[in-house]
Amino acid sequence: MSPQRLLLLIGVPLGLLIVLFAPAWTGYDEHTHFARAADMATGSLFPTHEEGSGTPIPASYSEDTLLVQQNWLDGNPAWTAALTGDLLGSGPDGRMVHVDLRPTNASPPVAYLPAAVGMLVPVAVDAPGIVALWSGRLANLTAYLGLAALAVCWARRFRWTMTAVALLPMHLALAATISPDAVTVAAVLLLVALWTRIDDDAPISARALVGVSLLLALAKPPYFLLLALFPVAAIVRRSAQSLFAARVAGGALGVGLLLTLVNSSTKYQAVTSTMIDDQLTFQPEVQRDRLLGDVPGFLWASVETWFTEIHHYVQGWFRNYGFFTSDLPAVFPWALLVFLVLAARRLDAGDHERLCGGERGAMAFGVPGMLLVLFGSSYVYFTDHIDFDTIGQQMARYSAPLLVLMFIAWTPRRLPRLPALEKGYAEVAARATILAVPVLATTWILLTWMVTGTIDRY
Repeated sequence: MSPQRLLLLIGVPLGLLIVLFAPAWTGYDEHTHFARAADMATGSLFPTHEEGSGTPIPASYSEDTLLVQQNWLDGNPAWTAALTGDLLGSGPDGRMVHVDLRPTNASPPVAYLPAAVGMLVPVAVDAPGIVALWSGRLANLTAYLGLAALAVCWARRFRWTMTAVALLPMHLALAATISPDAVTVAAVLLLVALWTRIDDDAPISARALVGVSLLLALAKPPYFLLLALFPVAAIVRRSAQSLFAARVAGGALGVGLLLTLVNSSTKYQAVTSTMIDDQLTFQPEVQRDRLLGDVPGFLWASVETWFTEIHHYVQGWFRNYGFFTSDLPAVFPWALLVFLVLAARRLDAGDHERLCGGERGAMAFGVPGMLLVLFGSSYVYFTDHIDFDTIGQQMARYSAPLLVLMFIAWTPRRLPRLPALEKGYAEVAARATILAVPVLATTWILLTWMVTGTIDRY
């Protein structure tokens, strides 16, 4: 079975289960992203905000969100048939409330477009909020799996690694709920696919280069910086195609940087515990000055945080689908991660052995550089604590799109060859592992939600 077929074989049913049975509005900041997509479905590309008011949405949308939260606070499982029936009986009645959508200014409209398109009809006919939610989730999932499968199909190397990362439980959760991260992850996978073609001197259409570069530039910042892969490939290859790709990527980098600067000039307001507890007003100039005033402290805090909190990130990749966490034992995600890396390494062994020299080195050092950028962005946008104590608050989700590059760059080029594993059994076991990991993790999470209702923080 080809990797893209396996991706769809596993991604479609698991994604549909999450769409329908993940508790409503409990994905990563999903209640806010839902409101942004619903607003876009009415024709407004950018959220409007007036001091003291916000963006108008049907009051039932907000009330339904509070109903789900109260159900959990009452000690019930996070998803029940009775609760779903109540939500299906609730719909817009003309009343409106105003919500603050400034948190969504961090992502351009492109990242919300699939969900907004999926919600066009339900919003237009005043369908219940949960119907609009399901429609937006389904459209987001369709766009993600379609783009991810296209990326795997285009790729000339590391196709199994890309499949394993695309099926990461966190990525499936982001795809099957309303989140701008789904488009971002898919854009990163497409970028890696085109990079493998450049590295193999395989033909690439100008339309694909421009489209993927712009998609990444218009998705969630600062991942557009990954477009630097193309200039690095041009330095190594010096072919006409690689030089053209470098020019296209350079233009897209400029677009991404410009959009980031424009967004930074708006009165952004993030929804995180630091913002809520400390009533932090977004002051980018203040946060940047504090960051640049203690660069050694920032670097040390970032490195220390990554290694001391990596356990929490691994748990998030396999156990956490937004607000709710499964009761999967904490050691299992580590085992799943190890098995996943070994399986991808076994299936892409030849690709790893061929990747060497400047490109591998640039990627190996570029990923930590990108992680530092993400830590810096997290500091500027989500906390202004001088001691950097909450700098890693969002890093489980923010670092996940980089996993495909981590797997490629940091996995050893050569492993000891064991005769007992050179038979076909090893490859069959590796494919079974890539299939089993998301199935096991997703099933456990759904059972937690629907049966026990527990929320075990790791």
